[in-house]
Amino acid sequence: MKIEYTREDFKRGVKNPFYHDFCKDVTVGVRHEDYELFKKIAESYDVTPEHMMQSYLRQHADLLREDYPNE
Repeated sequence: MKIEYTREDFKRGVKNPFYHDFCKDVTVGVRHEDYELFKKIAESYDVTPEHMMQSYLRQHADLLREDYPNE
């Protein structure tokens, strides 16, 4: 492993062809007071409110998967 890499080291690299399969952009309406709550919490963790909402949604989706494993 090199200590320092140059552009030449990555010249033959290939982008991950499965990248777009990981996430899907969607638009979700959020009430102003709910967004402000996520914003306040996100500031204490030094992340964006969007990151907090994604994390919260992911946690609850995991709980739903436990209740509905084959759907």
